[in-house]
Amino acid sequence: MDLRRGVTVALHTTKASLLGQMQYRTDFLVQIGMAFFWATWAVMPVLLVYSIRENIAGFDRDQALLVLAAYICAKALLDGLISPNMLAVVEHVRRGTLDFVLLKPVDSQLMISTGRVVVAKLIDLVSGIVIGAIALSRVHPAPSPAALLLALTMLLTGLVIIYSIWLMVVSIAFWLVKVDNLSYLFGSIFDAGRWPITVFRGWVRTMLTFVVPVAVVTSYPALAVLGRLPLESALVAVGLAVAFLLAGRRVWTWAVAHYASASS
Repeated sequence: MDLRRGVTVALHTTKASLLGQMQYRTDFLVQIGMAFFWATWAVMPVLLVYSIRENIAGFDRDQALLVLAAYICAKALLDGLISPNMLAVVEHVRRGTLDFVLLKPVDSQLMISTGRVVVAKLIDLVSGIVIGAIALSRVHPAPSPAALLLALTMLLTGLVIIYSIWLMVVSIAFWLVKVDNLSYLFGSIFDAGRWPITVFRGWVRTMLTFVVPVAVVTSYPALAVLGRLPLESALVAVGLAVAFLLAGRRVWTWAVAHYASASS
């Protein structure tokens, strides 16, 4: 019952966020226009590079577009759902308004994870799906339903890991309120995900796979579609997601337990 009530409250706060953004129609339309521009701009570097070379690090143009499609979809979900809510926690701590969230009769992690949604990022998500569909139509042999399901699983697995990392980082905001600056560093690292992981070597490849698992979000779905993802790698990614999710939950509950509220 508590979970059902929590989900209901989360849906209502999400609806309120959507309605609040749509009140400012001009700004809303500008954001949608910028989303179309960004999606088009993201494709240009890949097309430019593959106009010079047919194959890079074992990926041809259409296969690289699969990686880019996963990157665009993941970034849309990251910028539209995860980042706005995580940065809102930092703002709540800075202003002393986190008390209003913690006093609600629902799980605090659920509340801070669902309060804000950037509607314009839906355009990015649709753009990524369209690019992925076009690339898939050119891949031979056509991927099996199992391969597509594994690709979706890897995309969601990577997003769970990134969400958990974000949750642990913002938990530090109870003591260091400037952690939102790390979002710029993370954004720069995540931009590497638009390229296949095989492009990178050495410690950079290790970091993008295990430390900040950009490869799990972008390259692993493409490799799954192409039938190149070893089952062991997929299982390791799922295991990492479970471990990070449990660690994120533990860090958040510990941080909340040690939080000195604005009213104390």
